[in-house]
Amino acid sequence: MRALEFEYQFNYRPIFLETRSQKLLAPPLPVIEVALSYDRAATTDFALIDSGSTFSVFTREIADELGIEVLAGRAQRLNTLGGSLLAYDHELEIGITSSLRYAIEVLFTEYPIPRNLLGHNGFLDRVAVALRSKFGLIYLQPEI
Repeated sequence: MRALEFEYQFNYRPIFLETRSQKLLAPPLPVIEVALSYDRAATTDFALIDSGSTFSVFTREIADELGIEVLAGRAQRLNTLGGSLLAYDHELEIGITSSLRYAIEVLFTEYPIPRNLLGHNGFLDRVAVALRSKFGLIYLQPEI
């Protein structure tokens, strides 16, 4: 059997979960910090690695920071556990580390969502990921 080798290691991070009445700190999850850039604008934020998500989905606030006209993107209807959601497709650059940067299609929601997600298209299909939840570790290897 071939052993897998991973170039990058990250720690799980706690994230805030917002309910209608309060903001709660969730236990640490496989969340990484990402740099996003579009045109000449750039920002950083945290995103949950979500193997159940087909797309990478980010909040409207990130699009606003980058100067992206959300509604100008190609509309996509997403079916989630919480119901149906309309999001808009845009291409931008994502940076996981200073040496791991590439173009990615991201869906931005018209309305707020609880967290940013890194899904299969554009993220999990470009990197090998291993999670060791017991130890709160994320291992990542580029497969671009």
